[in-house]
Amino acid sequence: MTLSFITKFMHTRSFGVAVAVCAFIAAASYFFCGLSEPLTGERGLALASANGWITIPFLDFMAGIAGCAVPVVAMYFLNKIYNVLRSITSLYIALYSLMMLASPDLLTQFYTGTLLAATVPLCILFLFSCYREPESSKHIFIIFLLLSFFAATQYCFLFYLIVFIVGLGQMRIFNARALLAAAFGIITPWWIMLGFGIISLQEIKMPTFVSIFAVFDDEEAAILLLTIGITIFAMFACYVLNFFKAIAYNAKARAFNGTFTVLALVTIVAMCIDYPNIIAYIPLLNFSATMEITHYFSTHRSDKSFAVIFVILAVYASIFACQTII
Repeated sequence: MTLSFITKFMHTRSFGVAVAVCAFIAAASYFFCGLSEPLTGERGLALASANGWITIPFLDFMAGIAGCAVPVVAMYFLNKIYNVLRSITSLYIALYSLMMLASPDLLTQFYTGTLLAATVPLCILFLFSCYREPESSKHIFIIFLLLSFFAATQYCFLFYLIVFIVGLGQMRIFNARALLAAAFGIITPWWIMLGFGIISLQEIKMPTFVSIFAVFDDEEAAILLLTIGITIFAMFACYVLNFFKAIAYNAKARAFNGTFTVLALVTIVAMCIDYPNIIAYIPLLNFSATMEITHYFSTHRSDKSFAVIFVILAVYASIFACQTII
């Protein structure tokens, strides 16, 4: 077996699915052993936040796993339709699975972070379809409607309005028509909810802030912050290594890459500003990091690159293993 073969195998769907299955088994073991910590706190502006939607633990676990699969499916279509990773690869399946497994309390339940990481990649798919298509107001409307509606369940969705407003410029469709569609998208869900009596003005409230140190003990919180630091470092390192290759891409590819850059920056800034709510952003941070890391390894396939990939995967697997011991 040659080194080149191992590297190629790590980019195959078989490898990605095998790692994902192992991650699922590990997450299921963590859940059924009673190690998972239910998330508490209510951060909805007008509607209940997602961590309170499903009260049956097993269904909550399955919804969390299913929600985790949505960003992976979105990555598949982003690469298949728009070639954002610049080659055929399924490495993102393994990377995202183990990044999520490194925070097993977040993987084994459905909460706002799951919903956010499912919604934003789908919105990116809609955004990319609008490239140089100023008439595509329906997709713009849907993007801002989804973000505005889910903001009623958790204010963190509001940060991502910035990503898609900037994205309108990156897609070369920043004009009055697009801004009007965005404005109507933001207003419509609140208009409907207030108009049909689903909520009232009195029910719109400031969220209750609960620090991660009130949810997890000190050791778990420290591991969580360490995991975030490793993810940001790996994402930033790959961004720097990708930079000079990316600037040689055509305008459309640069616009798509620029969107992922803005997404990553907004997510990191939001995590710093909204520190008590940091866990809501972790799945989307993992999505951004997975895209950047996979982009690097898909365009730098040296025979020995499998070793670095293995180290990254092993780090996240080790972080999970540590949490089963604590």
